[in-house]
Amino acid sequence: MSVPLDGTIESIVMRMAHLDEQCGGPAPAPVLALGIFERVGSNWLSDSLRGAMPQHNEPFRQQLGREHPLSPGNRIPPSLQGTGLSGLGLHHLLCALGDLHGHPRHLVKETNLFFAVDTVLGMLPRSPVVVLTRAPIGIASSFARGRLWDRWRYGDRYAQVAATARAPRWRTAFAPLLPHDDPDPSTALGRLITVNALLLSHALHEGPPASRPCLVIPYEQHVTDRPRTETDLTRFLNIEMPQLRDVPLITTGTTAASDTTFATIGRKDALVAELAPDTAELVITAVDKTLAQARRLLAPEVTEAAAQWLTRDDQYEVHEPTPRPIRRARSEPPLQRMPKPAYRPVAGTQWRNLLVTNTEMAELLTMLHAGGAANSRLGTNLLVCPMPHERGGRLHYDRADRRWRISRGYEQHPAYWVTWIGAALMAAWCGARLPTRAEALQAAKGARAHNSDYVAGDSCPVAEPGLGDREVHHLIGNVQVWCGDGPDQPESRPVQKYLFGAAWNTPGTEEAVTAVRSRYLLGSSRGVGVRLVRDAHTTDAARLGAWELAHRLNQWVAAADSSAQATPGRLDRLLLSTFGS
Repeated sequence: MSVPLDGTIESIVMRMAHLDEQCGGPAPAPVLALGIFERVGSNWLSDSLRGAMPQHNEPFRQQLGREHPLSPGNRIPPSLQGTGLSGLGLHHLLCALGDLHGHPRHLVKETNLFFAVDTVLGMLPRSPVVVLTRAPIGIASSFARGRLWDRWRYGDRYAQVAATARAPRWRTAFAPLLPHDDPDPSTALGRLITVNALLLSHALHEGPPASRPCLVIPYEQHVTDRPRTETDLTRFLNIEMPQLRDVPLITTGTTAASDTTFATIGRKDALVAELAPDTAELVITAVDKTLAQARRLLAPEVTEAAAQWLTRDDQYEVHEPTPRPIRRARSEPPLQRMPKPAYRPVAGTQWRNLLVTNTEMAELLTMLHAGGAANSRLGTNLLVCPMPHERGGRLHYDRADRRWRISRGYEQHPAYWVTWIGAALMAAWCGARLPTRAEALQAAKGARAHNSDYVAGDSCPVAEPGLGDREVHHLIGNVQVWCGDGPDQPESRPVQKYLFGAAWNTPGTEEAVTAVRSRYLLGSSRGVGVRLVRDAHTTDAARLGAWELAHRLNQWVAAADSSAQATPGRLDRLLLSTFGS
């Protein structure tokens, strides 16, 4: 059976269904946890369900480059209709969608999809949705505490979303809601919150399927009536809630996390908005006015659902903000001397004593780029996901100098946001390989996690305090690492590779460390990096040059771009053979 691949939502859904048929039937579609905006406190949901459901954090918003037609950061209205998405971009999308389906059912968190939300929902027609809401002044308070409007460049974000709203597909209903009138930050934030909620409501009410299961969980209910929230989730997901654990921000022998921007899992028992009264009034007024305009432009069921999600301001105590400095990520004190990278015997395998650093990854990326292998191809990131620094990215391409640079102070931190392809190329460049999961399990026996559970709020340098040159630093902790092997998959399905260990933002318990986890080859996250191993007979003579690696990578990209009917599994296995993996 030949499935047409014209880049439309319908063809992608058909291709995924065809792959399922070849593999004996469909795997459960993921549950989509969709926030009406950022800072709805969604990490409590991930932490509550971590023991029962594999997690994916914003795979569309974070991992697609701005040029991608599905990226919420693309000024062209995100839609696959008529874009002609093909080749590598289509392969990436099919692999990403396949990665979200599995046993047990996965959880996918997304916020601020804006004009991409209907396309994302269209590609996942079997997915139930949990809508995570929060009162606008609660969101505004979180923005104010972290000074996020400036740190996350939301002035530019407003301009980008307003420009997208003026595209033909959306301009009649949404352009009037985002006027180019140079609004103050509080007014602009209120408008953006409302428009994102309206777009989510619009996609749920007017997109297929007509009867998608949906559960709404207000943040305020989670804080004030946690048992009810747990009961609602248990019934909706048809699962038993794992035994909940409260993740402390203070752990014995450590200090509290210095950067809590992304660590929103601490339990709260009160609803307080730290806002100046006039700021709170500006946000509320902007929400009310935007909803009033929307009622004249959109279907009543769309606006009323969004209006309901934007209530509960009255449940907050509004206090004047307490002055506080921005808390930066805490780094370990610098050592007198950084150990030299070397390989040490652990459980029969030679393990490199240090995780791969940002400095090493930046050097390889620069050399690959000089060899003609750019990291990003039309929004698909091959080697690393170049997130902005304020969003946790540490590696940045300098177009003027044509080289990769590192956020100051993070040179000796482990590289993260690395794909398996990036990890495999690093291994080949160093004349090494990635560990198997069995080797990692054996090596980690008896080791304790250093830097996990949000203790530091970010990664720390690769040299672990108290350890010397002859010891392996961070056998567990700091970042999880890619493995060289993965679960068996049918030939047509995308290849998966195991992840192992604990990261700064994941639990460090033995149960969590040894849990079986895997990702597709182009997946990445802020907690996954690279550890290298060698066999006893391997020397530096096994290293491959950057030009050779660039040539092989480009050969595979060319094959992906020219293989219209090749299955994701076939293309992935071609990649593995190209690099001898």
